[in-house]
Amino acid sequence: MEPVLTLDNVKKTIKGKSIINGLSFTVEEGEIFGFLGPNGAGKTTTIRMIVGLMGITEGDIVVCGKSIKKEFEEAVRHIGAIVENPEMYKFLTGYQNLLQYARMHHDITKEKINEVVELVGLTARIHDKVKTYSLGMRQRLGLAQCLLHNPKLLILDEPTNGLDPAGIREIRDHLRRLTREKGLSVIVSSHLLSEMEMMCDRIAIIQNGSLVDVQQVRDFVQKDQLFYTFETGNLGDASLWIKEEYNATILENGFTIEVGKGDIPKLMKKLILSDIDVYSVMPVSKTLEERFLEITAEKVGVN
Repeated sequence: MEPVLTLDNVKKTIKGKSIINGLSFTVEEGEIFGFLGPNGAGKTTTIRMIVGLMGITEGDIVVCGKSIKKEFEEAVRHIGAIVENPEMYKFLTGYQNLLQYARMHHDITKEKINEVVELVGLTARIHDKVKTYSLGMRQRLGLAQCLLHNPKLLILDEPTNGLDPAGIREIRDHLRRLTREKGLSVIVSSHLLSEMEMMCDRIAIIQNGSLVDVQQVRDFVQKDQLFYTFETGNLGDASLWIKEEYNATILENGFTIEVGKGDIPKLMKKLILSDIDVYSVMPVSKTLEERFLEITAEKVGVN
């Protein structure tokens, strides 16, 4: 199946300075794709090129088979986007805002508006003025606006900025529902590692305008080399060879080591033969933040 979005060696130069350095990746149908990097890494610049708010210096961006450079109108027809913050007429109701947006398209019916309002969970407040909305409600109204024309690709730049934990979870749940029920593809740009870990299927890391890596979230966090915590009885002298052979951290009631899964049975056998009681062995996966820092540090080291 053809990707919903393809970036092919995309570069951006401004006043002789290279801002984006040859980005290439794809976004598949029905996935939430995380675009992760520190502030100033080039995330918003890339998004602006995808939606046509900024020109491409080199390379191309293809949306549903249509080139942003050569077939702009056909390409952006498939995109719904909130770049930075959703802007609304605060003196109008949520519904009146959606009517104004619908006027830009010839085929959006009132039935479609009502369907989208229900989808984002704003039915009870849609006829209230936007100035009375919480930040989370305005984000949901922005989502509704993006979805009115049935896009194939939804792009959200820092959608959880300023939201409290309940609002963040709300947005996350709505995005999951959209991909599940509508087959929509979503790009979420953020620097919040914990949210990306819970929200996304795949993650692309961008740093200083360059793509560092693209991985499945579960593969990104869980590597073959994991930390394991062993809960044991008194280690006694065994703590010496455990630290020497496995670079372990000795705890009050056991130890933690970084070791391949296949080495666990051998270690268990050695512990038992050393008359050490083993009560449990628990894998401890590295967090997304730890993996992010590792990978970006490796990249800096290479350069």
